[in-house]
Amino acid sequence: HHSIGCIDLFDFDPKNKRAGVGILIANNAKRGRGYATEALHLLVEYAWNILDLHQLYSNVRVDNESSVSLFKKLGFEITGLKNDWLFEGGRFYDEYTLQLIRK
Repeated sequence: HHSIGCIDLFDFDPKNKRAGVGILIANNAKRGRGYATEALHLLVEYAWNILDLHQLYSNVRVDNESSVSLFKKLGFEITGLKNDWLFEGGRFYDEYTLQLIRK
């Protein structure tokens, strides 16, 4: 088996019952096949049922339409916009904060 990407929880905060989510499908040939959707769905289930978290969040560059779409498909909502947040390739990019709050 070969790794095609990774998914992780970061800034785990058990007191406030939240964590950030990062995901990457590094193998371009494997993108668009549902792997990220499945992995994120499993991670959300794990966060709710095993870690007893109340919310997850992610930070996504505004122009990363596939990642924004992925998170929105799984119920995350855009709750914030950070202007000129990331500096890459000689220019600034805006970044969204997306949140999923357990119902």
